Amino acid sequence: MVATDRLTGAELARVAVKVFAVLLLGILIQTCFGNDLRVDDVAPDLMLLLAACAGFVAGPDEGALVGFIAGLISDLFLQNTPVGLMALAACLAGYVVGWARSNFLRPHPAIVPIVAAGGTALGVLLFVTIGYVVGQAQLVAPGQKWVAEVAFIEACYAAIFALPAAMLMGWALRGPSAPPSSLPPPMRGGFSEFSARRRPSARSRRRRRVQARVR
Repeated sequence: MVATDRLTGAELARVAVKVFAVLLLGILIQTCFGNDLRVDDVAPDLMLLLAACAGFVAGPDEGALVGFIAGLISDLFLQNTPVGLMALAACLAGYVVGWARSNFLRPHPAIVPIVAAGGTALGVLLFVTIGYVVGQAQLVAPGQKWVAEVAFIEACYAAIFALPAAMLMGWALRGPSAPPSSLPPPMRGGFSEFSARRRPSARSRRRRRVQARVR
């Protein structure tokens, strides 16, 4: 898991620049190409996907922060909802994914599409629910079945694009490599441990017996 809380100021600034670049790339792809990939008039939400991936690769705090920024960028392109609604939904979704990753999910590439799909679907439901609470009744006007359909389609999009999105976000949130002096000692076991534990040769055994007799 990426630990950005251990980075220095300069390293943290480089991470922030990389994250911002990935988010700009995400909104560029979404606005230029993603809106044309519609299934039942539903386009993929790549910014919500990046928020979920940030939580998976870095943890709840980073997922919440990246989710808030990604959602705020998305809010600038949404016309019928107040600014900050998507930011709050993506922030919560990124945090929940990061919390789940920290507590009971094992890091494995096979579960990235599942986690991304779940986090994206959660973000959609949070967006609609919070919007309805603050007076955006148009979000639920088509009915609950339509909301569930949108969440399912967005989850399918997220599962498809999860691996490249997680790789990009992992690269963005990764700090500099550790210097050689700070690297941990070599792992024990394998051929090195076998060599250390191998039986002494016949010549060594004879020498030990002679020394024992002299004593």
